[in-house]
Amino acid sequence: MNTEVLMDDYCFACGKSNENGLRLRILESDDGVRAAFIAPKWAQGYKNVVHGGIISTILDEMAVWAAYKSGYKSVTAELNVRIKQAMKIGREYSAQAKVIAVKHQLVTAASKIVDENNTLIALADVKLIKND
Repeated sequence: MNTEVLMDDYCFACGKSNENGLRLRILESDDGVRAAFIAPKWAQGYKNVVHGGIISTILDEMAVWAAYKSGYKSVTAELNVRIKQAMKIGREYSAQAKVIAVKHQLVTAASKIVDENNTLIALADVKLIKND
């Protein structure tokens, strides 16, 4: 892949300088990355329910960061999301992701979101293309 990916602090998902973004604080964990967050009211789809596009964004971002923290700069090639339960506005959730496999230019990652009781809210299988 020839495209140069430049990171700055305005990413919609994790950028601290983007006042219109999620501002996820992504930390390394034993087997990948994690982030605790509370979805704001502006992320609403149905009344008091987080929009599925926002859920997908969080799952995607976590997978990219899991790859990055494992030493692979990459971009998303495929994102398969399954939403199991409604995610509520104003409640705390935990997102997690880890790299599952690396083969040639392809990084496969898995991400998920759970609630405070560790109940699965959503999960994703993500294929990323290395961007060396």
